[in-house]
Amino acid sequence: MMIKISPIISLYRFNTSIVQRCKPKQIISRHLSTKDHSYLSPYVQLPYSYAFGRSEGNVIYKTLGQLMDERAEKDSGRPFIVSHHENLKKYYGDFYEEINHLAMAMHDILDIKRGDVVGIWSGNVYDWIVIQYACLRLGAILCTANPFYQSFELDYAIRKGEMKALFMPGKQSRQDYVNNYAKIIRETLSNKFENEGLPLYLKNIISIDGERYEENYFPSILQIKTFELNKLKQFKKEMDRSLIEAVMPDDPAKIVFTSGTTGKPKGACLSHFTLANNVSIVMKQFDVIGEANCCLPLPFFHSFAGVLGNLMPLAFPESQIVIPFLKYNLREFVESIQKHNVSFLFATPTLAIDLFNYVARKNYQLPTLKAVLAGGAAVPEETVYQFKATIPSCTDFRIGYGATETGPGLTGNRVDTSDADKAQTVGQPLDFIEVKIVDQTTNKLVKIGETGEIHTRGHNVMIGYWKEPEKTAKVLQNGWYNTEDLGTMDERGYIKIVGRSKELIIVGGENVYPREIEEVLHMLPSIEIASVVGVPDERRGEELCAWIKYRENVPQESHEQLREFCKGKLAYFKVPKYFLTVDDFPMTPTRKQQKFIMQKMSIEKLKLKPKKE
Repeated sequence: MMIKISPIISLYRFNTSIVQRCKPKQIISRHLSTKDHSYLSPYVQLPYSYAFGRSEGNVIYKTLGQLMDERAEKDSGRPFIVSHHENLKKYYGDFYEEINHLAMAMHDILDIKRGDVVGIWSGNVYDWIVIQYACLRLGAILCTANPFYQSFELDYAIRKGEMKALFMPGKQSRQDYVNNYAKIIRETLSNKFENEGLPLYLKNIISIDGERYEENYFPSILQIKTFELNKLKQFKKEMDRSLIEAVMPDDPAKIVFTSGTTGKPKGACLSHFTLANNVSIVMKQFDVIGEANCCLPLPFFHSFAGVLGNLMPLAFPESQIVIPFLKYNLREFVESIQKHNVSFLFATPTLAIDLFNYVARKNYQLPTLKAVLAGGAAVPEETVYQFKATIPSCTDFRIGYGATETGPGLTGNRVDTSDADKAQTVGQPLDFIEVKIVDQTTNKLVKIGETGEIHTRGHNVMIGYWKEPEKTAKVLQNGWYNTEDLGTMDERGYIKIVGRSKELIIVGGENVYPREIEEVLHMLPSIEIASVVGVPDERRGEELCAWIKYRENVPQESHEQLREFCKGKLAYFKVPKYFLTVDDFPMTPTRKQQKFIMQKMSIEKLKLKPKKE
């Protein structure tokens, strides 16, 4: 069933089970329109910064399990996935059989039911996707854990999600060079972190590869049972249709932890409805219609690759996903693009910079690569131009914007967007999504061109933070999610990100947005990455500190020369007082800068007095 939304009427979500609208809409039975470049401009409520993504398409009110069945009926013989580092290729029909067998094994053997939380703690392997799809079939909630977690962090994820089962690398796993999984899981389940008891709800540990763990490897009080994934996938039992039919579109599908760029991760809970529409609408807006070999170098535990990447073939059956590596490796990355004729790439700004630098240094050619979808952080305008110059076949470099809490898509640039708008903005609201920019103090709409906080409402918004109602209430009110990002909107609905509200720096009473300074510094050809944070100052409250990573084998400016360069382009209070030359930045596993750590490190390096709370 799909719900037709008229162009200007908004879609509101007030709770986990009800989608309320201004008035009833016609129920129709066709998929999203795939007319090439048939786009409606967003409605913009001039002179204020409010826009709504109009569309000739439809919102899909189905579960992901239903979409899997539809795909199987139409084209089970098409290639579905290639794992370059595992030397593996799967067609959808074989994959569909595997996920059904695993889903029934999870139900009958592991006692996993609709609404139970299942954890996965692993790197990017083929079976990660098998496990995700099997959970979605059953209505189990997949809780994704960072494969680099250590025992304290893993304990937090297990407890926060209240995992009933955990899929992870087994003993003697080929993933052991990424992390010491066997040691960490034993430490995690043998300790009582934060004076809490042991997680008695965890009943099953399943080895994705390697050897099965002996059950006496864990504390006997937990009574944990252990299994091997390959044996569970051999459970030859037909899929029980009643299990799929019991799952509802508004049911929780995934718990995805936020990146931790500003502190301890929170578990964003996303529904089947959110995921189904996000992948369909985002990828349609980015023109992924027809055949496309899409490379996924980003970690699956995050929503960018774990939703838009892994679920994409459900919305666009002619597409195929390519997994390049287990652990970040530029050589394998380039090899996978060349060998599998990759035409579409998911990337973060850091990954894009690494790729074009590596290709230029090695003099490699990537003639099949046509388009890039970049997100996860602000993309410097210079990066876009450098990437396209280094890889001339890539004529389309799109920048999207969103958050874990928005499933993850929120805005995007369309195929007919000008190069200037693609480089300077994050695009317009996606179909059926509302975006408004409000004053941080009054919460009232600001006028076009004025800076404010970005809020959004629509099919993309999470149910809430898992088991954290107070934190949910702080960011989610009347269906509006507060991104805590600062931005501006123009009269066409194009949005430009200025920075994080938590990254706003106040210098002598003047508001300073780091991205403006970073863009100026990126004008210098010697600078690969520039990032600005605020540090305490007794006189002015805060001062600016710029972290600079220079390119290799090029002349480098002195810190004084950088300061003089900024003086010629910025107001005096926006000129950094401090510069730090670095080789790298503290990053999350999704390659986002952790500015709160950079700020602490800056204070230590500069021997400044920390700001009093």
